[in-house]
Amino acid sequence: MISCDATCTMRRGSLIVTLGILCVASSARAGTWDPSGNFSFDPSAVFIQTFDDVAAQPQMTIVRSGDAVQGATYIDVNVLNGTPVSFAVTLPAKDASYVARMYARTNRVVASINVSYPNDGGSPSFGALFYPSGLVTTDGWYEVVTNPFSVQGSRAPTETLTIDANLADVDALEIVPSGSFTAFAQCAPPALLPTSGSLPSGSTCGAHQYCETGWCRDGNVGVPPLPPPDEIGDVLAYLHERLAIFFGGVYSRGNYLPNALATIDALRAAPDAWTFWNGVVTAIHRLHDWHTTLGSPVNIGGHGLLPVCFVEGNGDLSDGTVAKDPSYFDVLVSYVGPASTILQPGDRLVAINGMHPIAFVESLDAIDWGMWRADDPDTHAEAVERMVSVIRRFATNITYIHCDGAQMTCGQPTTIAVTDLPFDDGTALYPYCDHRPLYHLGANGPDPVAHNSYNGPFYGVAIESQPGEEIYNMVWNDAYIDGSTNNYAAAYGAIQSNAKAVILDHRLGNGGDVQGAQYLTSIFRPDQTIASWAGFNQTVGEFDAYTTNFGLELYQISLPTGAYEVGSTNANTALPTALLIARDGSASDWFPLGMRNGSPNIRVFGRHTAGAFSSYFLFDYFENFNWRMASGDLINPDGSTHLGTGVRPDEEIVPAQSDLLAGIDTAYARALDWVRTCTECRQ
Repeated sequence: MISCDATCTMRRGSLIVTLGILCVASSARAGTWDPSGNFSFDPSAVFIQTFDDVAAQPQMTIVRSGDAVQGATYIDVNVLNGTPVSFAVTLPAKDASYVARMYARTNRVVASINVSYPNDGGSPSFGALFYPSGLVTTDGWYEVVTNPFSVQGSRAPTETLTIDANLADVDALEIVPSGSFTAFAQCAPPALLPTSGSLPSGSTCGAHQYCETGWCRDGNVGVPPLPPPDEIGDVLAYLHERLAIFFGGVYSRGNYLPNALATIDALRAAPDAWTFWNGVVTAIHRLHDWHTTLGSPVNIGGHGLLPVCFVEGNGDLSDGTVAKDPSYFDVLVSYVGPASTILQPGDRLVAINGMHPIAFVESLDAIDWGMWRADDPDTHAEAVERMVSVIRRFATNITYIHCDGAQMTCGQPTTIAVTDLPFDDGTALYPYCDHRPLYHLGANGPDPVAHNSYNGPFYGVAIESQPGEEIYNMVWNDAYIDGSTNNYAAAYGAIQSNAKAVILDHRLGNGGDVQGAQYLTSIFRPDQTIASWAGFNQTVGEFDAYTTNFGLELYQISLPTGAYEVGSTNANTALPTALLIARDGSASDWFPLGMRNGSPNIRVFGRHTAGAFSSYFLFDYFENFNWRMASGDLINPDGSTHLGTGVRPDEEIVPAQSDLLAGIDTAYARALDWVRTCTECRQ
């Protein structure tokens, strides 16, 4: 028996964020509570788990206690970087729709009812996720519930309950019939479901479904319940105000925020949970911001073997066959995993579903929960990086041009159905796509097959350095100093002591912190305060109707705590220093900004950065459903702002198709030539 008041009072479930509480709830109730606080399972339940007789498992403790929801036992789940706790579930051998409910306490649970069809290889597996319903007892048990999910019990599925948590109590699972059964149906992606709820012409998917990897997926099973009609307006008002108050800087608020707010405001009549929450996610995507990203509970694995990495490039050998797009660079294969047999380095991806590949990826903001955009509208490296995942999940076909490295010629466009790609059994090595066609450190560099450059910094004498040149190369992906730990000190010490020239390869810049960005400029340029961080946008209108005069005032106000100070008094300003950039954001925007124009002996090569000169708030909920919202801007001494404009290189240069076929790293080769011939550097 547990402590519960006479009516088992409802308290609305809470979305805990750094800035407030968003209340969402459903009308679901688990079992029955009598006036004394005794719980009874729903008589219609087709499956119950009391946890009174479960076998012990790793990372789970069986607790006998009088305050269990039902019976005398509950479990405490404590999964620390291990395998979630799992229990077998048995549902009737018929086609039906169900809702699952259970109770948790103390901490948050990430749990799902997983359904798969191992015997016939037909319909794909799925997981129905648990979210709070709003029911909380006076002694701390809270109910979590799934939306209705359909099970084709006639096809002998396997069903399991999995629970991932850190020191959370769990008790009283029940699964009851609810909703209308819908069988899985095949479809031809990308038959997308707009946030309005209407279906595109010719779609074979029904309400609250979307087409992914060839199957109509029930979006409801991955998202929280639809807020009740009398509360949906409050939820939308909360989301609208969070964005209106805190999001972005001058450029993103003026150019992107209105579209996102309009998307939020249009959801009042959403007919189901998927249309509502997918609409919220679409609004987040339309903020068009590098820092504004999702931790997604809606993520389906793709099909087809495509272990390749694409880059923005120059299809110099094939542009006579398929002309360049006026808005985008060509998309080329930079390197491949050992299992790739379809595409090879130097091949050109001409189209996805008949569209330019970048345009296709960026068109999916209303369906691809992993959508990632730069603030700068002319930056597209993020879309290229996501291309493999998007092809495998949402494309019907791809069109490519294969090239022959021995003959240095390219063929005609070939179109292949995604379903005709080789089967991916999960064993293929997918290389890490870091926008670097080659490494230049020999045995001291990253693994050239897996491209595991995230364990850097890697540094040393470049393999192209001739005797007496002492050209150093450094490869790394972040700009972060963890308290007193400085991972770059050894590399910078070696460069200061030994290098006569250096090539800094930061073509994958995952960001970090201001301290890291400042340090990375320290040995190359004179010290200078070049900008000021204005802090989070916590005043309505601070960056709206922005004027230069206000910017000048804001710059001065921000200097005492937000000065961006780069370089040092003991920098070696005569050292020829080439910086390579390609996909860089956040502190990896700040770092090249600090290098740009800092010395005539520093030169930047590659693509411009994301323009993500902000920080972010984190909004966090159950099932890893969380999102980061960017806030703030970087102010120049003249009052202008940085957010939305990436750092422009001195020389914009991308991999050439002919170079990729010849095993040449285009941008690196140009940087190497410059550090060898820089006349100013010898003065």
